[in-house]
Amino acid sequence: MMRRRGLERQAALIRGTLAAVVGTAAELTAREQYVEETLRRQRAVVDSFVPGTVASEAEACLAWTAMQRQASTYLRHLQPQRDAGKRRPEGPQRAVEEHHHDLEQSLEAARSRLRSYGQASRDAASAGLGVRLAVMGKGGAGKTCISSVLARSLAQRGRRVLAVDLDTCPGLAMSLGIPPSVGGLPPEAVEQHPGAPYYGWHLASGVSPAEAVERFAFVGPDGVRFLGLGKIGSVDKEAPKRSVAALVQILLGFGLAGWDVIADMEAGPTTPFERYHSFSDEAMVVVGPAWRSAMTARRLLTMVGPRSSVIVANRFRDEADHPGLIPLVRIPFDPDVVEAERLGLAPMDACPEAPAVDAVRQLAHRYLTEEAVS
Repeated sequence: MMRRRGLERQAALIRGTLAAVVGTAAELTAREQYVEETLRRQRAVVDSFVPGTVASEAEACLAWTAMQRQASTYLRHLQPQRDAGKRRPEGPQRAVEEHHHDLEQSLEAARSRLRSYGQASRDAASAGLGVRLAVMGKGGAGKTCISSVLARSLAQRGRRVLAVDLDTCPGLAMSLGIPPSVGGLPPEAVEQHPGAPYYGWHLASGVSPAEAVERFAFVGPDGVRFLGLGKIGSVDKEAPKRSVAALVQILLGFGLAGWDVIADMEAGPTTPFERYHSFSDEAMVVVGPAWRSAMTARRLLTMVGPRSSVIVANRFRDEADHPGLIPLVRIPFDPDVVEAERLGLAPMDACPEAPAVDAVRQLAHRYLTEEAVS
């Protein structure tokens, strides 16, 4: 009897193991399909930058510069997946390696073309690319206020600006002067895929990142385009789950020249850990006067990877800088901004002359070239 029960337990264990293997194989197939589809879409984005035959020299130089940046962005984002594939060879590693090779070829082609232009043309093209900025920091550091004022300040100078909220709290919309109910992508912008990360949804097939911005971004004050994850409400708690992968795809692939992209990251290290900031050329780490804010800033700085980073000290009175965290600018504590945020008002509308708002407006000058200002 005991022997029979032992055999039954062993058989049950084997059945469970086989079921797990079959399930894993099915999931792996779905992941392979998703990765291969994603790589094809990235290839199409990069190819879209090739200038037409009737483009002027300035237009062609700008297009090749944009392709160079886009290929570099995808290569940077792809590297951890290549590293993981080398450790775990299962999955679409061959497709990943081929895609990496194709991206390197596109990067070299862009560089080769750019070498045929004069330095003045290349400098003008680089100046016309636009900013790709990820704003991060501990909760309460004030990154949302800085993101909103920076976005609107740039837009008021005639720049085309896309502001993206990667937090489910309605902070950035409110700070921009947009109704807090706005956010989340509409049903036609997303679709399910069993292999997609982040809850099984991604950007709908046939919709490029540039088309998504054109069709689905909300136009806010000063012409700032806005996209958000969607808010967790009492009725619809699934909107952020449907939007997150698509929003990351849009950020990663929206490389059109002449656009500034400012993403307000979720507070803390979670979204940088998930590499949502991969789209950015620069990380802005906002730090408040509290010790915990400095601790979070130090952790974030180690996570931003091979990109430039700047530190912005916010809500400081007469406190000294944190050791090792030398800010590019110090934004003062401002009761008018605090009151605007308490009332749910955009600082740019409620207190446009407040010292903190003016300090962020001055920060915007860092991202303005002489060509853009004129």
